[in-house]
Amino acid sequence: MDDLSSLCTICHIETPIYTCPRCTMQTCSLECSKRHKVRSMCNGIRDPTVFLPISEVATPWGLDHDYNFIHGIETHISRTEKVLIEDLELISKDELERARRGETVEEFNRRTGTKTKEPPGEACIERMLNRENIRVIKAPKGMRRNKENTTSWSRNQRCIHWQVEWIRDGNRRSLYRALGSKPIGDFYDAMCEEERKLGLTEEQRREEKRIEKKRRADDQKEQLAKKARIESEAFDLTTVPLLQDPETGAWSMIPFYSVLEDMSIADPPSIPPPKIRNYKFYLHRPLTPASFPKVLAPICPTKPLMEQLRKRDVLEFPTIHVLPDTTESLPDGFMLEADFLKAIGDKTKGDTDTEMGDSDDSSSDDSSSSEDSDSDESMEDGEIV
Repeated sequence: MDDLSSLCTICHIETPIYTCPRCTMQTCSLECSKRHKVRSMCNGIRDPTVFLPISEVATPWGLDHDYNFIHGIETHISRTEKVLIEDLELISKDELERARRGETVEEFNRRTGTKTKEPPGEACIERMLNRENIRVIKAPKGMRRNKENTTSWSRNQRCIHWQVEWIRDGNRRSLYRALGSKPIGDFYDAMCEEERKLGLTEEQRREEKRIEKKRRADDQKEQLAKKARIESEAFDLTTVPLLQDPETGAWSMIPFYSVLEDMSIADPPSIPPPKIRNYKFYLHRPLTPASFPKVLAPICPTKPLMEQLRKRDVLEFPTIHVLPDTTESLPDGFMLEADFLKAIGDKTKGDTDTEMGDSDDSSSDDSSSSEDSDSDESMEDGEIV
């Protein structure tokens, strides 16, 4: 009978053929090895920092062991840096180097001879925000909202091109940019039209192109006919001389004015019909207590975004909830800003905007204006998230 010390330490039946790299426990099979890891809570990975006598270190095996250990550390650091810089974009390469050296931005720029570059238009955006008293709260670098923020400066329009988060149908979320100087409803309509076109089939797209092509051809024919009519009327005007009465010496201006009058009557100025919007906009107000529902401030779709963000807080970029115009009350989990201010007793700081002059809710206007009547600073449109 074999001695128990020479048998597998788990089953005590077979002769061991495996040795655990971490604790040197001897087992006879893969099954016994797994049972050993569970019983002893051993991961089976050799500990490279365990003490070894000099006789074992000063060998080819010992040198390879130390080299692989140091190389593994370098590889792990390199992979971690790649994840932080390229994948998560939490930090830049220069920031990582500056942090390792313990240098400030000025010291790093002085040593490397580089200058801190601001994104194009950043100074213009900051100046515009200060003028309108809008506070943009930045999310930590690398977080989703920070990475989604594509707000920039429009050089052509001389205004901020905001990234806007649109919440529809409960939780359906979309991102679409909007100019701060144009009516916010126009950009929502443009986003809906783009989504509609993307959802068309190939046959529907061809049909729409055919209809659009026909409409353009009809418009072009109408413009050519109008141009020809104007040219003919102008030709008739030039051929009729301005006659002078030989007896009184007065000039006859009847042909000139009659032609102008006929032209004005024939082509009255066309006024585009007003857009019919079957929705309401609500701005999400940030930095509210967690014990309250989400706070929404009604805004007007026909007014510019910058005007409605004045004296508000913005978490990276605005969030707008879109509800049908038939909605009489907000869904569960939401409350109006006027109700929120009443609930907290209007004890917010002085720069909180409580006037809802731009909203469609008249009760909100009355309550907010009465609460801020004694304030030295005018408040407009509540804060958003």
